[in-house]
Amino acid sequence: MKTLKKLFNNSSLLQKLLVIFLTVTIIPLIFITVFFYDRTEQRLLELTYENMSSSNQQINSNVNAHLNNLRQISSLIYTDENLQAYLTQNYTRDYSFVEAYRYIDGLLYSLLTANNNIASINLYVDNKSLPEDGLFLKHITLENLPLEYLTQLQQTYGNNIFSNVIQDKTGNNVIYLGRILNFNAQSHFYGMVTIGLNEELLYKLIEKEEQNKSVYLLNEKNQIISASDKSLLNLSFSEAIGPELSINQEVVTIDGHPHLLVYNTMPHGWKTVSLTPIDEIMSSSRQTAMQIVVIALFSIVLSILMIIVIAKYLSLRLRKLNRQAAQVEKGNFTVMLTDSSKDEIGQLNAAFNKMSTRLKDMIDKLYVKEIAKRDAELYALQSQINPHFLYNTLSGISSLAIQNDDIEVSKMLNHLARFYQTSLNMGHQYITLEKEIALTKHYLAIQHMRFEDSFIERWEVDESLCKHETLKLLLQPFVENVINHAIYDDQQCLEIFIRIYQSTHAGVPALFLEVEDDGCGMSSEQVETLLSTESKAGYGIKNVHERVQLAYGQNYGVTIQSQAGLGTKITIILPLQQHD
Repeated sequence: MKTLKKLFNNSSLLQKLLVIFLTVTIIPLIFITVFFYDRTEQRLLELTYENMSSSNQQINSNVNAHLNNLRQISSLIYTDENLQAYLTQNYTRDYSFVEAYRYIDGLLYSLLTANNNIASINLYVDNKSLPEDGLFLKHITLENLPLEYLTQLQQTYGNNIFSNVIQDKTGNNVIYLGRILNFNAQSHFYGMVTIGLNEELLYKLIEKEEQNKSVYLLNEKNQIISASDKSLLNLSFSEAIGPELSINQEVVTIDGHPHLLVYNTMPHGWKTVSLTPIDEIMSSSRQTAMQIVVIALFSIVLSILMIIVIAKYLSLRLRKLNRQAAQVEKGNFTVMLTDSSKDEIGQLNAAFNKMSTRLKDMIDKLYVKEIAKRDAELYALQSQINPHFLYNTLSGISSLAIQNDDIEVSKMLNHLARFYQTSLNMGHQYITLEKEIALTKHYLAIQHMRFEDSFIERWEVDESLCKHETLKLLLQPFVENVINHAIYDDQQCLEIFIRIYQSTHAGVPALFLEVEDDGCGMSSEQVETLLSTESKAGYGIKNVHERVQLAYGQNYGVTIQSQAGLGTKITIILPLQQHD
């Protein structure tokens, strides 16, 4: 997130405007287009489903009407007691069955005439005394009835069943309704009736609904019994087409293309199945979507061109203002902008011109005078703390002490003179580590004269580091702090350990300066606040810490480890800098 913000802040005005435009225009446009296209697709699918379902219901109604007609005819034949008597009578005399033929022919002819959609009606009997008439009446044999269909009929117990699609002797595809003829009070049957219905008649019912879709009529076993492709007849729908029939509305994939599948079931188990390619359903919506995309792209390109022109115009004026600011930064206050427009950029230019004029006046009147005043003050201050004057004065006092046989005062003055000579360092900020050690030793010699044997110092110095350069007055403030604040028992000598060594810090070699004592120590609260306070005990520590960080960076500075009653250890971490 920070990287993106930085990248945006560092980009040009033109780039910012383009990013903002693309963000507030293209993203909503894409979202709206995708949303409405998705909603349109969903609504088209819903409407297509409703239309397909309505079409299937109409086909079911028409097919069911034909099938109910076949059932009514089979019921008439099943309940005709005269027909039953003729079919079950035992004929012993020649031509005694003529009357039976006359009744059967008259009955079935009248049924065929009244129902011209019926392909055929046949009666099958097991009565050998009643010969076949070569027209309607046949014996129950495997030649006349396939074994599978005969077995199915015998297991119906008087119910209607439909056969698969069977080709008759003329080559027509026929579906037969079959029913066993039995005595109502007995399980024994005396014959069978089959009523044929041409498959072509069923196909005519679904043909007019096949507009941009495929319609199939299935039986209760999901076998195709009517379709435009006659080679699919009697095949299982899943075997012939592909998908299983699980729910009555779903999207299925056939030959790699998505289709909407809808089926409706008739009361007796037959189904009407419709398949519509989704590509055809969505073709109109996709054309509309493409038109919207083309218009949107044209609008976006035109808008981008307008933004580029406007951004270049604005950025040109801002670049002029930026160039003027660069001139002012260099101290040139004479160049003025001539933008006379009244918009925000024009107002900014006018304000900038006024600012430049006032700034020039202020510099002329105040800054130059202030610099001269500061120079005079600094010169006076430098004169007051002139090192030569200080050294000569201390040397004169030392000579007077020797003349009066006061050797201790002479030693103290000599140490003090050497201390200030090293610390002032001709006004330079950096000294060698060797001089820093000498400066600290001069200070310790003076303090020994004051406190006698109240403390003892121990040095552990890596001599190879003495030529390295460091800030001056780093060790002395901490040694002074120890002497002034760490002594808590006048009867016990305070030990001060001063160590200088090289180690690794933040993955690079570094110089470590340590001042450790076994004095009174500090609590954790005192340690936490020591570097942030300006108390007498912490002022020198804070000063060293700030000077180190200003000189070398935030990775370096002062750390404090202390425990009440056990002592304190101060560590100063510096980069290694070889003195030239």
